[in-house]
Order: sequence, then C-alpha cells, then structure tokens
Amino acid sequence: MDILVGRGGNQGMIIDDESVSKIHCKIEVLDSGRMALTNLSAKGTWLNGIKLIKRTLVKPDDELRLGPTYTVQVKELLTQENYNAYTNYIYVAERYKTKGDLEAFINAAAKYSAGNMPSYVMPVVKSTMAYYEIQEDKLYDAQMLLYEVGDQLYEMQDGTELLQGIYASILDLVGKLYVEVGKYEEAKIAADAATKIFHRIKPGQFSSSEEQIESVTQLSESINAILGINQLRQ
Repeated sequence: MDILVGRGGNQGMIIDDESVSKIHCKIEVLDSGRMALTNLSAKGTWLNGIKLIKRTLVKPDDELRLGPTYTVQVKELLTQENYNAYTNYIYVAERYKTKGDLEAFINAAAKYSAGNMPSYVMPVVKSTMAYYEIQEDKLYDAQMLLYEVGDQLYEMQDGTELLQGIYASILDLVGKLYVEVGKYEEAKIAADAATKIFHRIKPGQFSSSEEQIESVTQLSESINAILGINQLRQ
C-alpha cells in the first residue's frame, strides 16, 4: 500500500497547511509490515529533525516535518482517504475548504490517484470548484464546469440511487447558478428536479445527505419567494 502524503495526497488526514506540497512524500507499507518513506518535494521532508536524503525505513512514532510549519507522526498518516464518500460538493467542500486546497487535490489526483477512485469522484470534485466559483461571482467559469460534470454524470447514470443522488447535487448547484444570473424559472426547474430525486432515494445513500437536502430545500424556498414577489409586482 502506498500513501501519498500532502495537500493533494490520499492520506485520510486533512493537511491544509500551504507550506506542505501537493504531494510531499510517500509512505510505502511493505508486505513485511515495515514502512519506507521517500521524499517527493523540493521543499524537503525531515525525519525526526534530520532532512531525508533517500528512501528510509520509518516507525509509527517517527515525526515528520513537511515544510517549515507542519509536523506529524507517521502513524497519523497511515489511513488512506475514503474516496467513495465524495458524493456531493458539500462533503468535498468540508474537506477542501479553499480553492487552493481543492486545486492541489485535483492536480495531484489526476497524476497519482485517479485510477484508485470511483469514476464519479473527479466530476464531484470539479462541481465543488464550481461551487467556489459561484461564491466568488465567477459565474461563467462555474457554468462551464457544471456543463462538463453534468454531462459526465448524466452519462454515468445506471439506475442506482447513489448516482441519482450525485446528479441531484449537480442540479442543486445549477439552480444556485441560475439564481445568481437572475434566471429564476430555470432555477426552479433545477431545484424541483433535485428535490424529487432526493425525496425518492433512501437516506444514507450519499455523504452529507441531510445537509444536501437542506441546501436544495432552502434553494427552492428562496426561489419560490422571489417568484412570488415578482408575480405581485406584475
């Protein structure tokens, strides 16, 4: 088992310190149970205060310094990330709290980890980037991302509730985007479609399900309020 450690690594532990490289080092868990560490960063990796020069055997309690401001014990990095849980933008945004962290993951995952992920993961991660673009009012960029991932996830649909829920999460974001550009009727269509999907699938089929349903419910309520006000004005 190889654990790629960094802001974009596949370790289960979140690393959000910008002094750490996207992929900083690699921990190999060997068949014998021993572990070997290899530095992969120009910034350098320190093992128990000594700069790592070559591939070295390590122990669980050994301390790693990944750049100038981040230290961690080897044993804290030995669990791999559960990419199966990347089923909607809300969950992913909780793990990668800035665009920079998300970009680090996208770049590193495309190079090192994509083959070990479910096919829906990268579209969901890119939809999270669209979510951040909407927050920054970069609506064209968000639109292009949502077109791309929406098409990909539509093609993936196989009747399973998991993929239906993932697609509904994209519809939620599409609705939010339409609200930002003032297309409230289109936003309502997207929000209603997402709501119907969420209501017909069993709870627990996707991560952050309660938060996701609450998000689309709030979206629908805000759209209905806006449309009601507009009708009164006419």
